[in-house]
Amino acid sequence: MTTPLTISPKGKRRRGDIRRLSPEVRAELDDRILKRKFNGYRDLKIWLRQNGCMIATTSVKRYANKLEQRLGAVRLATEQARLVIDAADDDDFEVNEALLRLVQQHLFTVLVELNGVDASKANLPAFARSVSALARASILQKKYIEEMRVRIIDKVAAAQQAVETAKERGLTEAGAAQIKNVLLEITE
Repeated sequence: MTTPLTISPKGKRRRGDIRRLSPEVRAELDDRILKRKFNGYRDLKIWLRQNGCMIATTSVKRYANKLEQRLGAVRLATEQARLVIDAADDDDFEVNEALLRLVQQHLFTVLVELNGVDASKANLPAFARSVSALARASILQKKYIEEMRVRIIDKVAAAQQAVETAKERGLTEAGAAQIKNVLLEITE
């Protein structure tokens, strides 16, 4: 069994923080927090002490709050993604556009929250790459949509020209109307 907390070079247990917990103890702590298997943060502190971990009640509370915030953010993002997909009616372009906007909104929120943070502590190059990738994806998607629109217009125009030529060669009005109806169904 692994030790729940790192051991100092002298062989004595150090007062620690949550990051130094063994993976097993940390997983059990997370489970207890998420399933609310405790009466208070002191309960968790006592449980941790029984597992050989000396962690202050305030540290346990701070960790629990952060864990619950992360879980809340994941739940919110999942719900937002579900709403986007439901609203898009199986239109992949609408889903992509909505998801791009959602990610842009979250990145903007992060940027606003970074306003008071020391720039050396923030990973600004990664943030800039994310913004750049989103902008590029949005531009490429719009370009693709425009190319498809032009191709459809060209094909419809060519088909209409073919119908006019066929009418000149004897195609009935009813036949021409039927072909136009099929073309309109395809382009919708």
